Amino acid sequence: MAKSHQHSSIQLLEINLLPAEHKRKKFDLSWLSDARVIWSSFALFIVAVVLFLLYVHIESTVGDLQAIVEQTKAAAEKERPLLKKIEELDQKVALIASKSKALKSIQVSRKRWVILFEDLSTALPAGTWITGVNQAGTQLDIGCVTWSFSDVALYMLKLEQKVSITDVSLTNISASKINGEDAYNFSLKVGFNENLGMEDGIR
Repeated sequence: MAKSHQHSSIQLLEINLLPAEHKRKKFDLSWLSDARVIWSSFALFIVAVVLFLLYVHIESTVGDLQAIVEQTKAAAEKERPLLKKIEELDQKVALIASKSKALKSIQVSRKRWVILFEDLSTALPAGTWITGVNQAGTQLDIGCVTWSFSDVALYMLKLEQKVSITDVSLTNISASKINGEDAYNFSLKVGFNENLGMEDGIR
């Protein structure tokens, strides 16, 4: 009996002799209930939701912009004939303006010469006449003949009194014979107003 009692009091020990890589590991899932893990997961979820909503918004905005671009292109294509017509009209207006400017220049030039020849002729003393006129910019080279030497100075004085004339200078004078009578050939350099012909009433 004593022997049997001793045998029943012996404790059995379990020893796992398997290598460490073959031992069955127990999974510890207690970290799932950690507050830090829960809040971190919730924050990541919120960020993911926000990013998704932002992506949806961007895609929607891009789609709207693309639709506006297409509408604008369609409107531009629709108005292209009108734009071409406007361009053609602009070219015609420019051509008309150019012709108008040319005509105005001709009118100014015509009026200028009418005024100049009128002033040159009305200032001539009796017995003096013009033999030639050449223009160089705003100056005229005038060739004249007179019977009287004093009429040269008289003609210059009368020209200087004309508003259309800015200055008068004698460039040459020489004695000559015309039909056996004494005469004088002389040349004048006459400056005229550069705005001559651009306004009415100038003399």
